Amino acid sequence: MDIHQISFAKICVLNDKLAEVTVNNAADIDLKMVEEIHNAFLEIFSGTFSLLINKTNAYSTQLDALVQFGALSAIDKIAIYAPNKLAKMSADFSATIPSSAVLNIQVFTERDDALTWLQ
Repeated sequence: MDIHQISFAKICVLNDKLAEVTVNNAADIDLKMVEEIHNAFLEIFSGTFSLLINKTNAYSTQLDALVQFGALSAIDKIAIYAPNKLAKMSADFSATIPSSAVLNIQVFTERDDALTWLQ
């Protein structure tokens, strides 16, 4: 497993088309951070890829950053692993943002279910 650390998150490459992203606790994701993670994805993957967003840690995302995150056309599917009620509420909201509506996003309370859906 290949692990890439960026300023606010850890990206674990699970295979050549899938990565798990775990954002640092208490991070506040802004547009500059979205650009940083997009650049990391483009360095890691040569084509389309899917993401498992692990919401184990508590963090916030500014609305403009949330909208911009899904703008990377190479993203195929996004599974959000939300292990608790607060994380699930946050993930459900994120999945309803208009820019997210065009993406294939699902929210899961079990990590294994998320991984199965992504495969």
